[in-house]
Amino acid sequence: MGGRLAAAVGLAVLGLAAGRYTAGQEQEQERGWAAYDGRDWRGFTPAEKRAYVMGFLAAGALADAGRAGAEGPAALGRVIDSLSRGGGLRFPFGHTVYVTQLDEYYWWENHRPTRLYLALWELNRRLATHER
Repeated sequence: MGGRLAAAVGLAVLGLAAGRYTAGQEQEQERGWAAYDGRDWRGFTPAEKRAYVMGFLAAGALADAGRAGAEGPAALGRVIDSLSRGGGLRFPFGHTVYVTQLDEYYWWENHRPTRLYLALWELNRRLATHER
C-alpha cells in the first residue's frame, strides 16, 4: 500500500506543480505531467520551474519511502527524513541544482524534445557519476 500511496500523492503533486494558467488567456489544453518537455520548460516562469522540480522531488522521495516499506503519513515522514540524511534518496540534490541543470540542458535545441522526467533522470545520473 505504501508504494501506491506514494505514487498517488506524487502524481497529485506533479499535477498541481505542472498546471499552468495564464491571466487573460484561455486555459491551455490539459496534458498529463509525462508530456512536458524542454519546450514547455523554457516557457515556465522561475516559480513554475521551482514548483515542477519540487513536486518531482517530493514524488521521488515518497516513492523511495514506499519502496522502503513506509505506510501512512508518520512513517513516510520518518523514512524520508532518514533516507535524506543517509543519502538514500534516488534524487538527492536540492531543487536549485536540478532547476539550474535543466536550464543548461534545455539551452541546447536538440535536447528540447526530451521529456522533463527523462531529462531529470539523465541529469541525476550524470550528477551521481560526475559526468558532464
